[in-house]
Amino acid sequence: MKYLNYIFRNIGRNPIRSVLTVASTAICLFLMMILVSFFAMNDEVSAGSRVHNRVATLNANGFAGMIPISYVEKVAALDGVEATTPFNWYGGKYKDEVVPFAQFCVDPKTVFRVMDEFTIPADQLKAFQENRDACVIGRKLAVEKKLQVGDPLPLKGDLYPIDLLLKVRGIYDGPSDRDLRMCLIRFDTFDEALKRVAIAGSSTRSASSNRSGNAGMIFTRCKSAGAMAAVGNAIDSMFRNSDSPTRTKTEEAFGKMFEEMMGDLRGMIRIIGLAVVFSLLCVASNAMAMSMRERTREIAVLKAIGFEKGLILFIVLAESMLVAGFGGALGSLGCKALFEVVDLSKFTSGFLPFFYIPWSVALQGLGVSLFVGFASGFVPAMQAANRSVIDGLRRVI
Repeated sequence: MKYLNYIFRNIGRNPIRSVLTVASTAICLFLMMILVSFFAMNDEVSAGSRVHNRVATLNANGFAGMIPISYVEKVAALDGVEATTPFNWYGGKYKDEVVPFAQFCVDPKTVFRVMDEFTIPADQLKAFQENRDACVIGRKLAVEKKLQVGDPLPLKGDLYPIDLLLKVRGIYDGPSDRDLRMCLIRFDTFDEALKRVAIAGSSTRSASSNRSGNAGMIFTRCKSAGAMAAVGNAIDSMFRNSDSPTRTKTEEAFGKMFEEMMGDLRGMIRIIGLAVVFSLLCVASNAMAMSMRERTREIAVLKAIGFEKGLILFIVLAESMLVAGFGGALGSLGCKALFEVVDLSKFTSGFLPFFYIPWSVALQGLGVSLFVGFASGFVPAMQAANRSVIDGLRRVI
């Protein structure tokens, strides 16, 4: 610790170079934290969903197929099932918005038993269950759209040829790593509107007739983690020979299915990360090489008055790691602190329902910066420690 003041004075000798090195490290790691956190966050949330013991049932053809709504009652009657609800995307547009926020048609009696991490006041849940025009929205959506309980919520159909004039009957809340921007609509209200369009004989009659009475998927909460595999097999076996065979996955596997749709994006981010580390290493190595070249005689004088090789090595490496580590702390830990305050997800048009920097990613970023500091300072430190006093004193800088 007695050499700490000397190390800081060396860092401050060329403040412009030190500031630029810190800034380049901080900016590069800040951007990398955002990229890496996308997958790390999904992995963390998917792993956390295991405690809810949920499985998702889709048509065997994936999202292209539908599931008859009659399947919901049959699934609910299986052993090991706690509650089940249809989950059907509506995708209506609110006012002049181009990209719709998440809207799902569900069973009002069971949805909050299935999605048990969400909370809603009892009177609001009752109003949702008793009113045909009711909908429930997430806390963040209510804040962003400035909606309150009792406000109208008109949605213009886009994917489906129906418009829904809804009223906000409740606002649900939940953990920060869950989607608090959803609008939950009664499935029976949605389905009856589809049937009315089909009966009216409009140009969309054929499409509406095929879609009414069907859901996109079914979410089921099992009584225990041990029952999930049995329930999933029982569901798929029950409908294997029907016109709409199913494929059931755990909620964790269902979430990872969306990652597979993106191809090898995770691998591309790894390659970008390696390129960033290499570029930081080049920048930091150049800064340390210049610093050591300017202080060749000073290092020789230190060795002449009794500083040992190990101490010279320590001083140079400490200087390099402090500069890189400070940049890493600003970039990685600063990025985490920023996104604890700033909600990036509201700028993604619903693509990301939430966003945060996991601690594991932030600490990895800090570790990378320390590695860059060590690697960039190692060669100059070894050269300084091994150079003879005579060679150092007669070198002209």
